[in-house]
Parts: sequence; C-alpha cells; structure tokens
Amino acid sequence: MCCGADSTGPLLWRVVVTSHRVVEEAMLRRVSAGVLFALLSFGGDAQAQTAQTWSIQLSALGVRLTGERDDRLAVGGGGELQLRWNPSSFSLGVGAQTTVHELDNATVTYKGGFVEPRYILTSFGNSVALYGSARLMTLSATVEILGFQREIDGWALSGGGGLLIRLGGRVNGDLGLTAGKEFYNGNSSDGATIVTRIGLAVGLG
Repeated sequence: MCCGADSTGPLLWRVVVTSHRVVEEAMLRRVSAGVLFALLSFGGDAQAQTAQTWSIQLSALGVRLTGERDDRLAVGGGGELQLRWNPSSFSLGVGAQTTVHELDNATVTYKGGFVEPRYILTSFGNSVALYGSARLMTLSATVEILGFQREIDGWALSGGGGLLIRLGGRVNGDLGLTAGKEFYNGNSSDGATIVTRIGLAVGLG
C-alpha cells in the first residue's frame, strides 16, 4: 500500500515502484535472516531449555540477504523478544522481531510475529547444548523512499540451530545461525536470508 503515490508524477511513481521491488527482495531475505537469527537461542542443559518452565529472551540480530546485490541493503540489524515454554528438551517460543536496512535515501523495515519450536539434539556436559529449530513468521516490509512509503505483507519460513549456554541458575546465553525463505504475493525471494543471533534468556517464576 502506497501513501500519496497518486499525487506524484510518472517519474516519482516509477521510483516508488522500483523501490518496491528492491524492498520486496530485501524483505524476503531480511525476514528470513531475522527468522534465522531467532532460531539460534541458547538454553541451560539438555533436559530443559532453562531450569524454569517459562522464560523470556531478548536477542540482537544480524541479517544478510544473499540475493541482494547492494551490500548496503543486503546487510541489516535489529532485535527480537520472545516468550518460551520449556517443558523438556522440546520448547516452543512465541515472539516478535524487527530489522532495518538502509540505502542512501531509502529505508526498508521488516517486522512480524513468529512461532518457533526448538529441540535439544545433544549436550556437552551440564552447561552447553546443541539444538535445532524452525520458525514460521508473518512479515510486513515497509519501504520508505523520497518521503513515500509502500508496505508489503508476506510470510517466512526458516530453520537452523545453535548453542545453549548456561550462565547461571536462571540465565542462558544464546548464539545461533539460521537460513530461510520469504514469500510475498505467492512468490519466493531470490537467495536466502541468513540470520545470526546473540541473546540472553531469563527464567521466570
């Protein structure tokens, strides 16, 4: 959806349409990246993601869109917040994330909510565990260029893994890497979205 596009001339409309395509591709890779990063959380031991049944996690995200030619638009960053249910070696997270990519006078912002199941594959002692994860996410990409905005809705699917590092009785470290695909208007993006994540999970209760 574009704001104020009808009041601009053919040239500006062409610029907005072009930016829409650029943003859509960046969005598809970025969201996947955000998804990939989110998939890389850390837990406590192999039996439970944290010692507590519920935990909250805040993470910093780094995103790389492999299908984007311009490195300035291909690389972005952001963050995510999620609530996790940790009954055993399996856990389920629900949360939201946002990332931003900038290119000269253009800014592309990706945001959305996600559901992320995670499973502990093996452990190394009592403080480090290896896990695999998957993420399904709803996406909204907002492209702003020359004062005009266009929003594109879609979804993303990604998977990956990471290490869960116990830092204390209630605190776990999160390091991970994921890769995924974004879909807009029934079409998938070129390349993949690679996301790296570093965060902290704190047990509740």
